[in-house]
Amino acid sequence: MRPAGFVHGDGTVLVDGNPAGATAVGLTLEPAEGSARPTTPPLLLLNLPT
Repeated sequence: MRPAGFVHGDGTVLVDGNPAGATAVGLTLEPAEGSARPTTPPLLLLNLPT
């Protein structure tokens, strides 16, 4: 897993990076300043079509 963006308090999502080759999207709870990699198990994990 690697960081891909933030969900802001107003519900907007900022996605960063190239999703090519991604097989899933996950949602974790992280510190407000972010982290170098996910630090908690995913709250949500969505498999992407191949």
